[in-house]
Amino acid sequence: MCMSSDASFTLAATLAIAGAYCVHRAARLDRSLLPLAIIPLVFSAQQFCEGWVWTGVARGDPALTRVAAVSYLLFALLFWPVWVPFSMLRVERSGPARLFLRVMMSIGVVIGLGLFVPMLLDPGWLAVQVSRHSIHYSLGRSPIFQIVPGELWQVLYLLVVAAPLFVSSAHKMVHLGVAVILSAAVSYVFFDHALASVWCFLAAVLSIYLCVIFADRDLAHALLPDPRNAGPGRTP
Repeated sequence: MCMSSDASFTLAATLAIAGAYCVHRAARLDRSLLPLAIIPLVFSAQQFCEGWVWTGVARGDPALTRVAAVSYLLFALLFWPVWVPFSMLRVERSGPARLFLRVMMSIGVVIGLGLFVPMLLDPGWLAVQVSRHSIHYSLGRSPIFQIVPGELWQVLYLLVVAAPLFVSSAHKMVHLGVAVILSAAVSYVFFDHALASVWCFLAAVLSIYLCVIFADRDLAHALLPDPRNAGPGRTP
């Protein structure tokens, strides 16, 4: 996000610890919780990539900058709009909610492929620069924005990464959804020059809140597909 590679690498290390805890708790509760539990770990990898983007920019190394930026955007553009609805689908019991999550995941696949694949096929459409102490990833030259306006992509993206959190039976997941929307609003209003970087940084910080959810036995069980299926070795 901001200032230097140190911020990204430090957050990556913190998220790795948080993710390890969530995975440990999920493994003891139910393996269907693992897709949700690994979210801090994936954010850790993403922030590690952005740390190398900063390093490449500081060294004046365009090859390193491009490889790190494409790796970072693989998570930002393609992974998250698919993984968030998928992780909630793995733990949701309600039939209508599961149908909604499948729709969100399908839209996420379209969004992810639509944003990432054109850039992957022609890396020249990606420009990376430092703007006001943040990393600015510009995809404005991608032909996909000639078909669908960038503002619509942003709205659809927010929908597929936030709406799945609001169908959860665990209220604190809903709270997390509200926080995600607020972080998107803050990023758009105050950091529009580096939206992808800043919002992902804030979302990564918010993912640490999953530790609170997994630490609370009642909340964790509220996420289970069917608590009656929890057998020996699947409870804290």
